[in-house]
Amino acid sequence: MNEIDRFFRPINSVMEIPDSDYAKTGVCIAMANALARNTNHSLYIIDYNRKNFLYVSSNPLFLCGRSPEEVQQKGYAFYFEVVPPEEIKMLMEINEAGFRFYYDQPIEKRLEFSIEYDFHICTSDNHTHLIHHKLTPVLLSEEGDIWLALCTVSLSPEKEPGKVRISDHTCTDRYLYSFEGRRWRKQPEIILSDREKDILQLSVKGLSNAEIGENLCIDANTVKFHKKKIFEKLHAENITEAVGIAANLRLI
Repeated sequence: MNEIDRFFRPINSVMEIPDSDYAKTGVCIAMANALARNTNHSLYIIDYNRKNFLYVSSNPLFLCGRSPEEVQQKGYAFYFEVVPPEEIKMLMEINEAGFRFYYDQPIEKRLEFSIEYDFHICTSDNHTHLIHHKLTPVLLSEEGDIWLALCTVSLSPEKEPGKVRISDHTCTDRYLYSFEGRRWRKQPEIILSDREKDILQLSVKGLSNAEIGENLCIDANTVKFHKKKIFEKLHAENITEAVGIAANLRLI
């Protein structure tokens, strides 16, 4: 087994996706390209059948000074050029643990999960960035294997690589991966108070702490106190991230 093949363990290595089925991927590429024009995140689509990248956006963060065409042509070999060697091993473990989690789920549930984690990439000027990588399945093979997956890349708010978690988009279930125990642990359910939900919903409108306080008949310091509690519950660094997490978990 070569190093690149280890990224695909234990996924089915023979999906037998017919060439005729690739006609439908044009819609996926067009949608990803449109989404890339509306966000600062880097996007790319993994093709697990052909073990390459079906699409790579022009957003520069993930490219590390290369063109989208270069990264797409390199495929998984690109990781070996830009990711520190000690974190390549971590990514392989994450991939294997993620695939095993998916295979433990009923086929009809497998499109409903996303996995996210953080790792470093080295830019063309030899600077490293810690990025947040999120992967969501797009299409499955007839046997239920992940065929295509959409990945988004943004700067990570964390300070260290890792922090691997899987979210179920149909509910608030989240799972955290333990490298020590090499297993997934279901996280306690996150419950926001009505006051915390109100603050998040008003924050979506761009209101300041003082303005939120006026709406809720509390002072700005109380708003700050509630925001601190929200950040702790959602493991968020700021209100923008908190709103995004809460929305993804269907808490607001």
